[in-house]
Amino acid sequence: MRKGTIVFTGLLFLFLLSSQAFAGKVIRMRFGHVAPPMHAQHKAAVYFAQYVERESGGRIKCSVHPKGQLGSHLQMLEALQVGTLEMTSVAGPALTEFVPQVAVVSLPFMFNNEEEMYALINSPIGKKIASRFKPKGLFMGGIADHGFKAFLNRKGPVTKIEDMGKYKWRVIPNELFLDTYKAMGASPITLPWPEVFSALQRGVIDGIDITPNECWGAKVYEVIKYMSLCKLGMNPIVYVASQKFLDRLSPDLRAIVIKGMKEAAKWHTAKIRQEDATVVMPDLKKKGVIINYVTDKELARFRKAVASVHKKWRQKVGTDLYDQAIAFLKEYRTR
Repeated sequence: MRKGTIVFTGLLFLFLLSSQAFAGKVIRMRFGHVAPPMHAQHKAAVYFAQYVERESGGRIKCSVHPKGQLGSHLQMLEALQVGTLEMTSVAGPALTEFVPQVAVVSLPFMFNNEEEMYALINSPIGKKIASRFKPKGLFMGGIADHGFKAFLNRKGPVTKIEDMGKYKWRVIPNELFLDTYKAMGASPITLPWPEVFSALQRGVIDGIDITPNECWGAKVYEVIKYMSLCKLGMNPIVYVASQKFLDRLSPDLRAIVIKGMKEAAKWHTAKIRQEDATVVMPDLKKKGVIINYVTDKELARFRKAVASVHKKWRQKVGTDLYDQAIAFLKEYRTR
C-alpha cells in the first residue's frame, strides 16, 4: 500500500510539473502583410504584437513580417486556412475569393463617406458578413480603412470615364477588381503589390488605384505624377486570423488575441486619419503630384458604368444581403 502511495505521489508530481511547464509555454505567432514598414498598416501590426505580448504577460510572442515576406495576399490567406500562418491584415477585395460577402464593403462607388462603411459594419449586416469567415477556416477580428481610393497615373489625370481606356491599369489578381475595371472600359493587368513600384517605373503599367495615404506611405509618388480623387471605393483593411490557431489557444489567450485585433484596427484607422490631416496631402503636393477631383457629374457616369458589377456581385454575395445593405444605406443617409 505504501509502495502504491509513493508511486502515485511521484506520478502526481510529474503531472503537476508538466502542467506548469505547459502553462508557461510561450505561444509564438506570425503576422504577415504586404505594406512597407513605414506604412500605418505595418505600424498597426506592430501595435497588435505589442498589445498581445503585454496583455498576455509575455505568454504570446508575435513577430511581424511586412512587404509580402510571407507571400501574397492569396498565399497568406491560404496559409491561415491550413494553420501554417496565424494572422494577416489584408485588403477587403482580396478576401472575396474566400468570403464573397466581404464584397459588400468593397463594391465600387458604394459609400459616400467613411462613416457609412462603419455604420454598415457595426450593424446586423456586418455581423452576417463576419459569420461567413469561420466555415472558411478564417476569423474576422476587425476592420480599418485607408480612406477612399484614387486613380494614380504616370501619364495623365482621370477626369471622365473615357480616360480609363487610355492607360494600362494594374489590379490585384481578383475577380471583383477585374470586373470593375472592365466595366469602366479598361483592360487591367494583374500584378501583386510588391511588383507595382517597379512596374510603374518601367512603364509596364501606367496607373493603379490606391488611397493617398498608401501612395505616400509606399512612396509611389516617386513613379506617378497624377492623382484623381474619385471615391472609387473604400479600401477596407480586414484583420484576419487563422481559426485553427485560435482554436488551439486557451480561452483567456484567445480573448486577448481577438480584442487585440479590434484594438489594432481602431488604432490603424486613427493613425491614417491623423496622417492624412496633417502630413499626407500637403506633402504629396509638395512632392509635385498633380491632384484633381472627378466632378459629381462624371462620378454619376462612373456609377452607371459599374451598375453591371453591382448586379453580378449581388448574386455572388446573396441577394438578401446586398438588398439589406442598400436599404440600410438609403435609410442611414436620411438621418
